[in-house]
Amino acid sequence: MLQQRIGKSSAFVAALIAFLVYVLTMTRTVTWLHNGADSGELVTAAFTFGIPHPPGYPLYTMLAAVFARVPLGEPAFGVALLSALAAASAVFVLARAGSHLTPQPPSLKGKGEKLPSPFRRGVGWVGAPRGIVPQPDEKLPSKRRGVGWVGAPRGIVPQPDEKLPSPFRRGVGGEVFIPPLAALGFAFAPLLWSQATIPEVYTLNLFFVALILWACLSNHPQRVKIAALALGLGMTHHLSIVLLAPGAWLLLQPQRQDARALLWLVAPLLVYAYLPIAALANPPVKWGNPITPERFFWLVSAAQYRQYWFGLSGADILTRAMFSARALVDQFTFVGLALMVWGAIQLAMTRTRIFVALWLMFVPMVAYALVYASRDAFIYLLPAFAIALLWLMYGAVCIVQMLGDDRLLVGAAIALFTLFPIFNLVTNHAAMDISRDRAAYEYARMNLAPLPADAILFADGDEALFALLYYRHAVAYQNARSVIVSQGLLQYDWYYDSLRRLVSEVQFKPPGEVTDAPQRAHEIIRVTFAEGRAVCFSDSSPLLPEFEYEERGVVKCVVAEK
Repeated sequence: MLQQRIGKSSAFVAALIAFLVYVLTMTRTVTWLHNGADSGELVTAAFTFGIPHPPGYPLYTMLAAVFARVPLGEPAFGVALLSALAAASAVFVLARAGSHLTPQPPSLKGKGEKLPSPFRRGVGWVGAPRGIVPQPDEKLPSKRRGVGWVGAPRGIVPQPDEKLPSPFRRGVGGEVFIPPLAALGFAFAPLLWSQATIPEVYTLNLFFVALILWACLSNHPQRVKIAALALGLGMTHHLSIVLLAPGAWLLLQPQRQDARALLWLVAPLLVYAYLPIAALANPPVKWGNPITPERFFWLVSAAQYRQYWFGLSGADILTRAMFSARALVDQFTFVGLALMVWGAIQLAMTRTRIFVALWLMFVPMVAYALVYASRDAFIYLLPAFAIALLWLMYGAVCIVQMLGDDRLLVGAAIALFTLFPIFNLVTNHAAMDISRDRAAYEYARMNLAPLPADAILFADGDEALFALLYYRHAVAYQNARSVIVSQGLLQYDWYYDSLRRLVSEVQFKPPGEVTDAPQRAHEIIRVTFAEGRAVCFSDSSPLLPEFEYEERGVVKCVVAEK
């Protein structure tokens, strides 16, 4: 149908515009902006085929490893391209999901179906709609102007000169442009735009969420398998996607014949085999060293971060709830929020099962973002905002269809709705453009440049540690033998064991003999000093009091033991 072709084309144009804007405003290297402190670690893990922080992100790491080698600049720029591509793809899929959700006028079944024909003279009426039997000598609708018969839906018989509602006439209703425009406005909302321009994991997760939403709302014959595949791939990336499962089940209502979809769900989990295989090579970023079942489960279950669950007080959760409400307005504006509420109400009244299912997806995602006590938990609202976007689409389409046959009013409404993506683009551009930011890169360069190629540098904190790892292993990897050490991670046996293999061939004391972080740091210094290698501390890592230091550029290096 013409309407479907225009809808797909408009969604593609919206995604293409979003991608081009992302490319122009994205970082060219690692960044600390937009909550991108983890970008250095993620790119380094991808570039060295390593293992980033829990849950390990095996699918993302393998995809990022390909993009990190795109010959267009630094590895970080290539991985940022992956974020931009995933975000733009999510914009396209959300636009298509909205087109299935929006109210559709009655349509003919199948391409080329014959319409009731007034072309035969006499009593017989070839192709008459079911249940309509003209009487002998009854005058049939003619082809003269004013009847508007061509394109009428089955069962609707207009009187001579009667005008049909605008969706039933030839041409495309204005509502076809609402989902692409809404998706484009979402593309330029602060939260999605900020994550689309840095090397991070959240836009790929949003793409899988969007694919599940599309499968749930479409009438595609393989939609159960597509949703299962998206859920399976999402589970190899960010486990929070399982919160969509109850709502997706309600919408998809899989039958016994859909049992094969279980294979589409389970097969992607084989991607987790990457983690123990990668650990065997002892890469410089090897979180958890998952070569045993216990360590593997510790990593993929994110056991290190269990302390963040329900680690907030009631007052903190209330503060986060208020922040989330403000963030919703920041993404969609007050007008968009009003359309969202209207769309949710209309959806509850007209398509109750869809509303309940989307609500079953929305509430757990919001709750997850509210109770998880990490510094960047608000980014977990992205899937919830994608669901809210569907309500906004539905509300806008309902209003356009209420305008009826008045083309002038419909055109004015579409023109006004076009202001949504324009407003977000103009007002957020200055804050989202990080194409010239090089603070993280310069920090790492200033710390490592004055050191010997085989130095040991202690660094802590996500920003400093991950930026230094990136510079050492993805930029200056050709000749350097230097090693970045985190005192904060020395508490873990797997990390200390990895350093024993990575730092030196000299025998370290085993973990059973040096059990805490300060003892292990002292052991590292003892071993490297025995080899005549420099040991230095960045400003992010606390100095050990039993040593004397001298300044070397912006770092302090060990001179002797007191």
